[in-house]
Amino acid sequence: MTSLWKEIQPSDEYNVQLNGQLSEHDRELVSFLYQPLLGADAISLYNILWLEVERHHLESEARTHKTLMDLMSVSIERIFQARLRLEGMGLLKTFLKTGDTKSYAYQIQPPLSAKAFFEDPMLSVFLYRQIGASQFQRLKNRFIVSFDNLQAYEEVTRSFQDVFYSDAKISPHMPEKVEDGKTLTFEGENSGIAADFQAFDFHALFAGLSEAMVPRKSLTYDVKQLIVKLSILYGLSEQEMKSPILSSITEEDKIDTEALRKACRDSFQLKTNSALPALKHFAEQAKVQKLPDSEDQTLQYLKKSSPVQVLIDASNGVKPSNTELELIDHLIYEKRLPDEVINVLIQFVLLRTNMKLTKGFTEQIASQWVRIGIKTAEEAMAEAKKEHKNYLTWKKSGGSKTSRKEKTIRKEKLPDWFTSDESEEVADPEFLKERERYLKERELKKRKAGEE
Repeated sequence: MTSLWKEIQPSDEYNVQLNGQLSEHDRELVSFLYQPLLGADAISLYNILWLEVERHHLESEARTHKTLMDLMSVSIERIFQARLRLEGMGLLKTFLKTGDTKSYAYQIQPPLSAKAFFEDPMLSVFLYRQIGASQFQRLKNRFIVSFDNLQAYEEVTRSFQDVFYSDAKISPHMPEKVEDGKTLTFEGENSGIAADFQAFDFHALFAGLSEAMVPRKSLTYDVKQLIVKLSILYGLSEQEMKSPILSSITEEDKIDTEALRKACRDSFQLKTNSALPALKHFAEQAKVQKLPDSEDQTLQYLKKSSPVQVLIDASNGVKPSNTELELIDHLIYEKRLPDEVINVLIQFVLLRTNMKLTKGFTEQIASQWVRIGIKTAEEAMAEAKKEHKNYLTWKKSGGSKTSRKEKTIRKEKLPDWFTSDESEEVADPEFLKERERYLKERELKKRKAGEE
């Protein structure tokens, strides 16, 4: 699972680029063809990023992601998930520049043309499965226009040389080239969803397929792209792709792409008894992590997880409130505590305050840990144990006396690292001295109150 808090923060800057001028027709394609697959959040993000670039320009000014959160009225997590969906669908490219601060460049990609979209083996199938046959045909008809193939005509177009000639006697004055960092406006073009060749082993595919059976020259780059896409679409392994490829070889030793698509679809339906596959997002598989139960496991968990994920896991999958997210943001950027230290701090505070992430108490402990220079989860655990022992000693000495009106709060089960050496005697002279001073002041106040 991607660590959200390490990926993106509300304070991170971004600017927007257009990969070529976009048109209202592009907006229509995005709304009708991509929105059913991506959802409203992703399309809303796409449109807002697009609108941030002024007309007749290709780049916007820098802003923070808090701007997007305010404009879309959604959390940073939903913006991040929307961004991932746009990236996966080929509508957005993301670039990161690191330094004192993180800065993102979002390059908006134009949508595929209607022709390219409906001819794409993955997109057309996923859209068909998502909206059904009747809606699919209605959308397809929306982009179908009359277009004569001109086979009955003879082309009589004149060439450039038939119409123009060059006056070589005049020395042309060539204007200077465009400055670096600038470009002439150009129309956007989408290269489609690129297939990840690393996810498909062509060596395993070719094993057992001789040159006579499948001529290597028939496997052009476009055909290989199609093979990888069909493998992803229908979940077919390299071994399972052999039969559809063999059945699609023509007499001219070429791959019939339509026959290949049909053979893969038939293989999928035979294997799963399902009509067509559906498009799923990895985010939908995200589940609450099972909390570790040993100290070593807990240490690894706290070192690898983000503070937001630790808080979600502690809350049984409930997302943190905006106040809690702001507090975590404060610990990261104002207190400059490492994530693993913040994770220990979160667990410590929750267990000490009846599972409430109290801002005042959290900042108090954070400030102390900053002053004593805690940098690792191990150091934070040791300090938390020490704090807990001092707290128990203070309670035994009379600090835990409560009035009858106070409600009894439930006792949370402490993690192993929190109680592993709880039975050891506390030997902190400074703490004992401070405790004695506190008790004397407390007794003096009681006496004064009695005299009055």
